[in-house]
Amino acid sequence: MNPVVQAKEMDGYNVTFFDDLAWRGYSFSGDGSKFCEEQPTTLNSYGVWEKLSQFLYGMLIWEYNLPQLEVTIVLVFCLWQFFYFLLKKIHLPVPKITSMMLAGAALSQTSLLPNDWFVQHIFFPDDLRPKIPETLGAFAFVFYWFLEGVKMDVGMIKKTGSKAVVTGIVTVLFPIFTANIVFNKLRETGGKNLTGVEYRTIIFMHSISAFTGISRLIRDLEINHSEFGRIALSTAMVADATGFGVHLVALVAWSDWRVSVLQSVGLIGYVMFAIWVARPAMFWVIRRTPEDRPVKECYIYIIMIFAFFGYLFLHMLHMFPAVGPFVLGLCVPHGPPLGSLLIQKFESFNTGILLPLFLFFAMMQIDGPWLVFELRKLQNYEGQLYEALAIIIVVSTAKIFFTTIPPLLAKMPLTDSIVMSLLLSNKGIVELCYFMYSVESRTLQEKSFTTMALVILLNSTILPVVIHYLYDASNRFICFQKRNLTSWKGGSELKFLVCIHKADHIAGMANLLEHSFPLQDSSITYYVLHLVELVGLDNPLFISHQMQKAEPGSRSYSTNVLIAFDYFKHCWKSISLELFTSISNPKYMHQEIYSLALDKQASFVMLPFHRVWSLDQTTVVSDDVARRNVNINILRQAPCSVGIFVHRQNLLSTQKSDPSFKVCSIFVGGKDDREALALGRQMARNQNVSLTVFKLVPATMTGMPTGWDQMMDTAELKEALRNNNTIAVGEHSFVEYVEETVNDGSDTARILLSIATSFDLFVVGRSAGIGTDVTAALNDWKEFDELGVIGDLLVSSDFPHKGSVLAVQQQQNVACR
Repeated sequence: MNPVVQAKEMDGYNVTFFDDLAWRGYSFSGDGSKFCEEQPTTLNSYGVWEKLSQFLYGMLIWEYNLPQLEVTIVLVFCLWQFFYFLLKKIHLPVPKITSMMLAGAALSQTSLLPNDWFVQHIFFPDDLRPKIPETLGAFAFVFYWFLEGVKMDVGMIKKTGSKAVVTGIVTVLFPIFTANIVFNKLRETGGKNLTGVEYRTIIFMHSISAFTGISRLIRDLEINHSEFGRIALSTAMVADATGFGVHLVALVAWSDWRVSVLQSVGLIGYVMFAIWVARPAMFWVIRRTPEDRPVKECYIYIIMIFAFFGYLFLHMLHMFPAVGPFVLGLCVPHGPPLGSLLIQKFESFNTGILLPLFLFFAMMQIDGPWLVFELRKLQNYEGQLYEALAIIIVVSTAKIFFTTIPPLLAKMPLTDSIVMSLLLSNKGIVELCYFMYSVESRTLQEKSFTTMALVILLNSTILPVVIHYLYDASNRFICFQKRNLTSWKGGSELKFLVCIHKADHIAGMANLLEHSFPLQDSSITYYVLHLVELVGLDNPLFISHQMQKAEPGSRSYSTNVLIAFDYFKHCWKSISLELFTSISNPKYMHQEIYSLALDKQASFVMLPFHRVWSLDQTTVVSDDVARRNVNINILRQAPCSVGIFVHRQNLLSTQKSDPSFKVCSIFVGGKDDREALALGRQMARNQNVSLTVFKLVPATMTGMPTGWDQMMDTAELKEALRNNNTIAVGEHSFVEYVEETVNDGSDTARILLSIATSFDLFVVGRSAGIGTDVTAALNDWKEFDELGVIGDLLVSSDFPHKGSVLAVQQQQNVACR
C-alpha cells in the first residue's frame, strides 16, 4: 500500500507508544507538531481476536471505523427507541426527536458514568481522527433542513387569515421588545458571566417560533388535520418569516457594514439563484418526466449535491448554514413527481438513522458537573446559569402572555388560545442547531450551550404533555344531534357525503347514486370528497371545487373526479352536488371526513371498499390496506351513519329484460339493520328501484333484541311496508317482503346463495345477526370485520355471481341519545 500522508498542525502531543500509533494507521513527527495519517484508512478489523493475538499492538473491534459506526448506530437506535416506547407506555405524548435528545443526555456526563467506561471509548475514541458517526450526523443536519423546506408550502402565506398574521407577528416582536427593555444595558455590554452577543442570541432564539419544529410537534400530537392545527401552522409560518426578517435587521445593525453588505449580497444572490435558476430547472425536469413515472435518479442526486453546496456557501458567508439547503428545499415543487419522491427516498432514512446520531452527539456535549455546580449557585442569585435562566424566563413569559391576546380578541376559546401560545413557544431541533452553530462560530460559550440544550430538552418534553392534556382533539368530532336515516324526518334536506379514493371508485359510486336514489328530488344534497395521500408536504390541504371548473388534460389531484361528477351534476340539475379534495396523511384521513361531515351536517357517509375486483369479478386488482384502515377508523367515531360500498357488477344484470334496479335489504334486527332498512326506503323512492325486504328469523330467540329495540324493529318494518296498502300518486310504492326461518349459519349461507343472482345490490346492517342463530359458526370465517358477518359472507368467494353490497352502521358517536 502506498500511503498518502496528510499533515495537520497540532499544539503538541506527548507520544509514548509510537508503534501502537503506527498500527492504528497514524503517527506524529518527532517534535509532535505534525499529525500524519495513512490513507485510505483501514475500515475493518483483522478479526475478533485481534487484541488477544497481537497483545501490545492489537485493537478492539469497535476501534475501527466501520465497526465503530455500526455499533454506534445500533446503540443510539436502541437507546432512543427505549425512551420513546417507555414514554408511550406511561402515556406521555413526547415526540420522537425529544426521545433522541434524551438518549444523548442519558450518556452524557449528567449520567455520571466513569470516563474509562467502554461506552466512552466507543463514542469518543481518543485517536484525534474525524469521527465517522459525527460526520454522518452532520449530513443528517443538511438533509433535515432541506427536507423540511421541501415539505413546507410557501403558498400557505397567501391563504393566511388576519388572525394568524397578527398572532405570528406579535409572538415574535413583543417578547423581543420586552426583553430589550428589561436587559437593555446588559444586551449592550454583557453581564458578569454572559457577553452582550450571548444576551442577544438567547433573546432572539427564545422569541422566534420555528415553523419546522412546530409543524413536527403538531403532527406528533395528531392535530395537524384540525382547523386549530391549520391556524397554528399558518401562524407559525408567519412567525418564522417575521423572525427571519428580524434576523436580517439585526445582522445589519450589529455587524460591520462591510461584512453586512457582503453577507446580504451573498444571501440575496443565493435566493435569486434558487428562485430563478434552480426552481425553473426543477419544473423542466418535471415536464420531461412522463405522467405517472418517477423522476430519473440523476436529477435527484444533482438536487442533493446543490443542497450541500448551499450549506457550504452560507457557511463561507459566516451565516447560519442551514438556510442554504432550506431555501433550496422551498424551491422544490411540492407533491408528485419531484417533491414526493424526495420525501419518500430520504425522509425515513434520515429520521430513523442519521438524525438520531446528530441529536445524540449534540446532547452528549452537556457538561453535567458544571451544571451541578451552577445549580448550587442559584440560591445566591448568581452564576452563568442564573443569568441565562433569567433571560429565558422573561422572554418565555412575555411570549406566552402576548401570544394569548390576539386569539382571544378573535373569539377563540381561552383554552385554545393558551394552547396556541404554548405551541408557538415550543423549542426543539431548530434552536438546538442554531446554538450549536453559535458555539462553533464562538459567539456562544460551551458552558452556555449546556444551559440552552437542557432548557430545550425540558421544553420539548414538558410542553407536548401539557398541550396534550389541555387540548382534547377527540371532542371536536362529537355530534350533539342524531344524524342518521332512521331519525330523518320527511320533507327536510337529506345530506350524503360520498368519498372517493381512486379512479376505480368513480364508476361504482356514480352508478349507485344514479340508480338507487331519486335524483329528481331537490331535497337531497351530495358532497363528494376526493381523498389523496399527502406526500412531499408538511401541511395537509383541503380544496373546495365549488367555483373550479375541471379541464380535460390538465394536471390536477382530482381531474378525473371533477370531470366525472361535473358531468353527473350536468345530467341531474335538480340535485345539489359539491366537490372537495382533501390531501392528507392516510393515518389522519378519517379526521378530514369527520370534519366535513360535521361542517355539512351530513346524515350518511358513503365509503368505497378497499378491495377492487376485475370486470369479470374473478381477480383482485387492488387491495389497499391503508384505505381499509381509513374505513375502520371512520366506523369507530363517525358523527353520523356510515356505509361501506363494495362495487361488484352483477354480470346477469345486463342480460335481463327487466330494467329495474333490484335492491335487497337483509333484516335480522338491531339498530344497524334499521338504518339499512331506512336507506333501502330512501332508494325505493326512485321509480327504477325494486326493493325487497328479506327478513331472516332465527329458530330460537337467543341473542335477539328485546324491549325497546324489538319495538323499534317492528315499527321500522311497518314503515317500510306502509305504502303497500296505499296508493301514492307519482311514487313507486310497492315493497316485497320475504321471511325465512334459519337454524344456524349454514342455513343463512344456503338461503343467501340461492338469491345471490337475483339482486343488483344488497343492503345489510354491519351488526346484523351477531350473537344469534343467524350467524352461528359464520363469525369464525369472517375476513372483513368492517362489513359485518353477513356483509363479509356476501363478498366472499363462495358467491360466484355477486351483486354489489352496502354494509351500513348507524351513528354511534352522539352526545345525546
